[in-house]
Amino acid sequence: MYLITESGLNDKAPYDPTLLAFFHQGVEIRNPYLSPCGGYEVDPVAVYGFGEVWTGGDCRALDLTLPDGCVLRLTNEDGLRTPDPNEWESAIIGRLSSDHDEIAWCVLGEVPLTTDR
Repeated sequence: MYLITESGLNDKAPYDPTLLAFFHQGVEIRNPYLSPCGGYEVDPVAVYGFGEVWTGGDCRALDLTLPDGCVLRLTNEDGLRTPDPNEWESAIIGRLSSDHDEIAWCVLGEVPLTTDR
């Protein structure tokens, strides 16, 4: 995981689920491409309510607004398009403030699974 500093630099940090996970029906979800039980792949739009957004130019992403107003964003590795569901391991999950300032990000394939499943 990387934290974005005030100067815009990426600082390597241990994964923090309080930044890059969300709760769905009482279950912590770290990977929106996996079911709540972690046993099979799902569509993050249909299952968790992510929506496609335009991020500027021809760029698109999938966003989920969290209860605190922050946003979890899914994008491909270069940030230009929504991730291909068959290549979710290389997708990026990021957290944006309610003003859409970058807070943290991680390659989805590097996100550790929860230990209680």
